[in-house]
Parts: sequence; structure tokens; C-alpha cells
Amino acid sequence: MRLLRVLEALSEAELGTRRPAEVVGERVLPILGPAPRRALNLAARLVDLAPLLGKWRTFTSMRIEDRREWLRGLKPTGLVADMVGLLEFLVLALYYVDRGAAESIGYRRWERLPPLSSCSQPRLSSSRGPRGRYDVVVVGSGAGGAVAAWRLASLGYRVALFEAGPEPRAEELVGEHPVFRALKYYWDAGLTFTWGTPVVSLPYGKVLGGTVTVNSGTMFRVPGGVLEEWRRATGARIDPGKLGEAYSLVEGRLGVRPVPEELLGGNARVMREGAEALGLSHGPVRRPLGDCRGLGECAFGCPCRGKVDMRLGFLADAAGRGLEVFAGAEVRRVLFSNGRARGVHVEIGGSLLEVEARAVVVAAGALSTPRLLRASGVGGRHLGRHLHIHPAAGVSGVMPRRVEGWVGTMQSYYVDDLLEEHHTLLLATFPPPGIGYSAASLPVDELSSYPRLASIGVQSSDDCTGSVSGFRLAGVASYDLCPDDLEKVRAGVELAAEILFAAGAERVYPPLKRAEAARSVGELRRMLSSAKPRAYKLSAYHPMSTARMADGPDSGVVDGGGRVFGYEGLYVADASVLPSTTRVNPQLTINALALMIADNVAQDLGGP
Repeated sequence: MRLLRVLEALSEAELGTRRPAEVVGERVLPILGPAPRRALNLAARLVDLAPLLGKWRTFTSMRIEDRREWLRGLKPTGLVADMVGLLEFLVLALYYVDRGAAESIGYRRWERLPPLSSCSQPRLSSSRGPRGRYDVVVVGSGAGGAVAAWRLASLGYRVALFEAGPEPRAEELVGEHPVFRALKYYWDAGLTFTWGTPVVSLPYGKVLGGTVTVNSGTMFRVPGGVLEEWRRATGARIDPGKLGEAYSLVEGRLGVRPVPEELLGGNARVMREGAEALGLSHGPVRRPLGDCRGLGECAFGCPCRGKVDMRLGFLADAAGRGLEVFAGAEVRRVLFSNGRARGVHVEIGGSLLEVEARAVVVAAGALSTPRLLRASGVGGRHLGRHLHIHPAAGVSGVMPRRVEGWVGTMQSYYVDDLLEEHHTLLLATFPPPGIGYSAASLPVDELSSYPRLASIGVQSSDDCTGSVSGFRLAGVASYDLCPDDLEKVRAGVELAAEILFAAGAERVYPPLKRAEAARSVGELRRMLSSAKPRAYKLSAYHPMSTARMADGPDSGVVDGGGRVFGYEGLYVADASVLPSTTRVNPQLTINALALMIADNVAQDLGGP
């Protein structure tokens, strides 16, 4: 097939081996769904045919040396370069799955893995189908759905929770490489993106526990002034006292605390050293820490209960209180009778079932919730609009000493000097080789410096917004990065580079698609000054605000209690309801608001 032939040709040109392409055929294609298969096949076709215009040969028929020359000559801001980048991501990630390749750059995760026998996971999903009528159906098991389901089950309501993704197994979390866990635990194998200028990677979870199972576990309360910004944006009034109480309850259940010194890791220490030299505001990230062993794989499902996610913090307790959990169960529609939600149509094991309930809480996430509501006949001009994301970029520095950045908590340290003026947060984060920030914009041959690499993530809170349509033709959302938001990213990249240089970096790679090193802050500034939006290699996280909370249907989709305007018994309790951006990582705020919304559901139902 063309995809494998193109991957083989690309692997040969860049790595001197066909093995990554062989792994795609053996282990990746069998688990890919239709959407990522289409995306990869389209990319392969375009890359294979593109050289015909100048070389009169397809990519796969060219000699290896000619392929390399053609790749070097690609315009980095063009569509073909984007497609090559997509295939390169897969090739690099799978190359370092091989133990020999990983050892060659000093990555030895298997030496730190605990025995499977010490990493048991709770089995939460039911082996039988739903039966009878429930008080509440919750759609989605992430930051909002898990907390809402826990609260309602704790109050004595009969609750069924449906999650479209699988329940992770201990043998997967411990035994499988993070790359393969990503393919299983993210929507469309993690190949989701926004369509616009530039194209932005936007991965999100499809697994029991939602994106929280595969996030970095970073927990911030919203900065001062955000609630007032929300009130001005939509009229939504959130009681700061009640929000504070909800924050405290969630933090207590999840064991949120600053990352201790022994878990910071070398990457965080580089950031701390640079921040101290520059006199910046910095500190360890607050996280839901369990028995963390510093494996650095938080964003792919923690192998051994080191991160207290929604499964461990809320769903396990709720299941003991009667919550019925169904994994691999995708809700297709919310059902109504005379304007009141009365249940859902859910697909489980290939069968479409009707499940009745007195109330339905939709918590499928800011990208899926608008589509589900539209498919159910819910309208309103604000549904799916006002999408905020946190555009992010990686900055990598080559240090004069061993860092071993992959050892320690994956995202463990922050610098917040830019937060007030530029709404930008810097986070020391270092995933496994070839994935995410650690790939940054490094040339392939620089990965031999892996033990000496340090990486800083730049996370900006956007002012401009995108939208989620009712159908998916290309990308999960439409989104253009506006000039003001690009300036925030630039400011963050510049400060990240200053931190790395202050800590002793020999060279720093900015997040530009053409991989070039800067050897001074001045050189890096010159590189950024001429870079257009399409030149940046960006990802994004934390989609929110697509069913935003407001004082009426003229401004939003739900009221301050999560009730969908115009319907009874229908609620939203996820990142969709945030009136606008949180500026910082939103998990804790989603948790807290879901707790408050669940209390409103209980009040409206009037008792189990």
C-alpha cells in the first residue's frame, strides 16, 4: 500500500532504516480508525506525488540521496511540508520504540518500570449492558463527567456513565510503550488538528477518565480577575466562595500538592537554574500526586498510579457507591419528550440501545459536546462557537552536561512572569523521544544529544476564538491564530530561550518548522522576527467554551447551573461551559464547576 511505501522511503532517507514503516504495518494500522487512516493515506499520496512537478519522479521511486535533497529543499510553510511533518512524527516516534534505537540516545524507560504485580488498576467498567431506568445518565468520564457522576452517586442517585473510549488495563500501562498507548487512548490516534492558519495539532483523550488520564496533571486555580472577565463576557456569575470550596474538595480528593524535589528531574532543575539567574517568578507545579516514580509518561496514561486521575480519584469511589460505568459506549443522541431530556441512544458492542433517565449530563468535552447536542436537535447560535484553546510550542536547548530530562515528573516546574501581561505560562515538560515537545523542531541528527536536552513548553491563553461545526471534513475545529496571540507565543518562546541560555545552553531550537539552532538570544529574536504564523510548529491543548455559561440564550448555551437553555433535564458539565479562557491549565476549574453543576442537578431532581 502507498502509505507503507512512502513511510519506508521517508524512514530510509532520514534514519537509514525501514523499521518504523514495518512497525506501522505490524502494530499501528490494525488499531487505527477510519479518520486517522484517511489522514495518513492522504498525506502519503500528496508526498509521493509532489516531486513529479520538479523531479519527474515520485518520492518512492527516487534514490535515497535525491529524496534527502528534495526534503531539504521543501518550503517549510507549504502544505507538502506539513504532510511530510505528519509522516515524520509517526516515523520518529516509532523509531525510538525499538530498544536499540532508544538505548543509543540514552532513553531506558524499562529500567525504571516497576513490576506489573505492584501496579494493579481498578476495573470499573461493567461487563453487562445497562438495564432499567436511571436517575441520571452522564456522557463522558473526564474532568467534568467523572466528578458529576461521583457527586450524584454519593447523594444516592442511580447513575450510569458512558465513555466512548476503552478502559486502560494495567498490562497496557506498564508493558506497552507510550507511543502505542497514545494510539489507543487518544481520539483518532492523536492525529487530530484544527484547520486554519496555521494547522495546529490538538490531541485529546478517548479513554476512561477522559483527557485527564492522558494529561500532564497540572493543577492551577484561575488567576484573580478571571471570574470578572467571564461576567463581562457572558453575564455569567460564579460565586467565588462556592468555587473556592469546590476547589478545596477536589484538591483534597486528588491529593494535589507541589512536586517534591526528588521528583522534579533534571529538566525542571535546568528551568529553575535559568529562572533564578534571571530573577524570574518560578516554582514547582501543583499536581495530583499518588505513588509517583518519576517515569515521565503522564500524558500517555500513568503506568503505576503515580498520577491520581479521574479513575483513581473519583470513579473508583463512585463505583463503590453504585455508579454503573460503561466503557466503549458512544452516545449518539440525547432523547427528548416535550422539550425534556428523557435518556440517550448509546452504541455498545455494535448495538444501539435506548437508555432512559430523568436527567442527562453531557460531559463529552468541548469538541464532542457541541456535535452531540447538534445531532440531538439542540440548536442555538452560540453552540460550537467561541472555541478557546491554549496554543503551545516547545523550545529545546542542548546543555553542556547530562540532563536526562525524561527522568522525573513529566511536567513539574513553571515560570509565570508572562502570565499577567501576556497570558502565557512556561512549563518544564519533557515527554519520551519523538513525541510532543521533545521532538520540538530538532533536526534528526540532534537527537543523539538526547541525554543533554532540556525542553520548556510555552502555553498561551488565546484572545481569538474558533468554532466546532456539526460535521468533520478537515480537522476537529476551525481556528486561525490571530496576530496578538502569535505575539504571546513569541514572547514565551523568547523567554524560554533566555532561561535555557541562562542555565548554560550551548544552542537553542525554537519551534519553527525549519529546524535551525540559535546560539544566542539575539540570534533567536532575529529568527522569530520574520517568522509568519505558518512557520511555527504548534500544538494546542485545553479546548473550552463551546457551550458557554451565560445569563441568557443571547450570550451562551447554558445557565450558571449548567442547564441548557430551552430544555429541561439537560445539563452540560465539562470545559464547554467555561465562559472564556481560564488562562492556565483548566482541569481543576472544570472539576470544581462540575461539582457545582451536579449539585444543581440534584436540586432540580428533588431527591433520588
